[in-house]
Amino acid sequence: MKITQLFEQFELYSDGDPPSHSLFVMARLLGSEDKLLIIDPPLDVSNRFGVAEETAVLFTGTGKDVGLARVQTRPGGVAHINVGQHLLDIYSQRHANLVHFPALGVICGGTFGSDLALPQLGEGSDGEDEIESLRLLARLVKGRRLQLYIPCTGSISADKVEVMGRLAADVSYFHGLRRTISQAAADGSYWSRSEQIAESLLPENRRTPAAVAIHRQNIERIYNAAAA
Repeated sequence: MKITQLFEQFELYSDGDPPSHSLFVMARLLGSEDKLLIIDPPLDVSNRFGVAEETAVLFTGTGKDVGLARVQTRPGGVAHINVGQHLLDIYSQRHANLVHFPALGVICGGTFGSDLALPQLGEGSDGEDEIESLRLLARLVKGRRLQLYIPCTGSISADKVEVMGRLAADVSYFHGLRRTISQAAADGSYWSRSEQIAESLLPENRRTPAAVAIHRQNIERIYNAAAA
């Protein structure tokens, strides 16, 4: 477990191997109650931390019940929120929320752009929404000042070239899933080749049990979308 103060009232909590990250954004103003926004909180956040009375959580992926108020987002919209001295832009996609702190040059990319984990497809997705999310992230990284890119799981990075390479690898992974599985579903060979397909589409540097589980879930969701 590691807590790093990145900026004033802006802390990163990292835990596990590979590390999972939660971002704590605080508002401490004279004469008012402390406020706290937690991006991608651990599931036991209420028990693990003494949180401020006015605390809200925001998930970059599927939201979970952690006993705290959740920031409500609408797919296709962009929300601009102030938490104390920090302004954040929330780009809401169908299956993801991408968070950008323009003044700090910090981007929270969720399951996208990790060097150690695989990107995840949302339930019912055919991959198009995730590819669009990756394109949006690439535009943010390329067109704005970048001080820190924070994936939900994996290594944080301040290197634009490295982050762009990670995002490109995710796009390539999704394109490979969509192309191969759609073709196998169309010609009726999916079930006879399912294990071979799963093995061939899993990147060599993503062979951990957690990555394999995500990979198989992604394949199942692409297949269900292709077969519908």
